[in-house]
Amino acid sequence: MPKCDYSDKQIAKISLILECNKCSKTVHGNQACIGLTSKQLAALRNTENLEWTSVDCRRESPRYKSFAILEVEEEELVMTQGNESGSSAMKKLLNDISLEVKKSSKERNRLSKRSSQFLLSKMDVIMDNLV
Repeated sequence: MPKCDYSDKQIAKISLILECNKCSKTVHGNQACIGLTSKQLAALRNTENLEWTSVDCRRESPRYKSFAILEVEEEELVMTQGNESGSSAMKKLLNDISLEVKKSSKERNRLSKRSSQFLLSKMDVIMDNLV
């Protein structure tokens, strides 16, 4: 019998066992060990080919791996104290970065909203099947 990496207790063969697809830790599939509601656990039991990631692995994984790189002329970055053109170049650079970050954020928000809507529709289907 495997041992639960969260509670350090043996997992009975009839219990729901979850194994992390990244670190291979095994845990009891119950509210105490993984913190899911009874409805979520019921949905898990009815799911085929379940991929589960432990809380520790989710914490260690970065949420965003991409970033924007602006192409800037080398002379725009040369800054000397009291140099007026250097100051305006810095303001332009900061403004350009700000615009790119806003564009990127809007796109991420749009994609997150689409993903959330998709997941909610799937959860509705699962919940309808449970009733």
